[in-house]
Amino acid sequence: MLMADELDLKILTLLSNNCKLSSQQLAEQVGASSASVWRRIKALEETGIIDGYEAQINYEKLGYELTVFAHITLNRHSRDNVGLFEEAVNNMPEILSCHAVTGQYDFILQILVRNVRDYELFLNDRIFQAPGVDHVYSSIALKTVKAGQRRESP
Repeated sequence: MLMADELDLKILTLLSNNCKLSSQQLAEQVGASSASVWRRIKALEETGIIDGYEAQINYEKLGYELTVFAHITLNRHSRDNVGLFEEAVNNMPEILSCHAVTGQYDFILQILVRNVRDYELFLNDRIFQAPGVDHVYSSIALKTVKAGQRRESP
C-alpha cells in the first residue's frame, strides 16, 4: 500500500476541490515551496494515487435532467456472464458509474439521461438487451445532495 504524508494529504484535498490550482497556489496554501509541491504531485501521479483530472460538468445545463439508479440482478453469476455484462456497461456512455455490490442486487448503475422517455428507451434498447440481465429495479433521483470527491483529507 502506498503511503502519503500529511503534506501530501493537504495537497490532495486542495486538488480534489480544484484541480486547476497551480503548484505555486498549492504551495502558498500548504506552506511549502512550489518546486516541492510540483515534485510531490508528480510522485502522487506516478504511484497512481492521483488517478487523473476531470472537469465537473453541470449536465442539467446540457439538458440531461434525469439521474436514475438502476439495481440490476443477473440471471447467472458465471465469470463469463458477469464479464459480458460489465463489457456491455462500459460501452454505454449514459452510465456514469457501475458498482458490483453485495446483497439483493448484483450491480448498481448510475444513469444520466435527458428525461423519463429517454430512460424508457435506454432501458428497453440497451439495458434489457445487455447480456445476463434478469431484473432491473429503477430509482429516480429527486435531487443531488452531494456528488464528487471527498472534500476533506483522505
